[in-house]
Amino acid sequence: MDNPKTLLEHLKDSGMRMTKTRRAVVELLFRSKGPISAQDILSSLKKGSLEVNKTTIYREIDALLAAQVIREVDLLEGKKRYELHLEHDHHHHIICTECKAVQCVEMDHDLDSIEREILKKHRFKVTSHSLEFFGLCSSCR
Repeated sequence: MDNPKTLLEHLKDSGMRMTKTRRAVVELLFRSKGPISAQDILSSLKKGSLEVNKTTIYREIDALLAAQVIREVDLLEGKKRYELHLEHDHHHHIICTECKAVQCVEMDHDLDSIEREILKKHRFKVTSHSLEFFGLCSSCR
């Protein structure tokens, strides 16, 4: 699903109600260049003149997590961030340790061979992984 309309139709077809807030959250996550916090979601929606509160945002996040539409990203900063969890969209993140900017990074050669080696060597089947790179962005260097 490469656009918000298709994803929203899929959610509706699977029995999920399409509230104004849910629609706005999904559309915001599609526009986002990286994972965003619940507070970022709340602030953005309020700027867009949608009357929402913190409880509603967390309820929407929980519903979208349960539907596996979004995933939680922990960037070791004491708060959770969220991003769309689309099929065939596996990526990692670069995080500036100074200004906390986060960007998504796709890798041409993902970690499939390493996961196969882990299975072979340790008899451990990797079902998912998370890889983040920490450093300084061009502005902070």
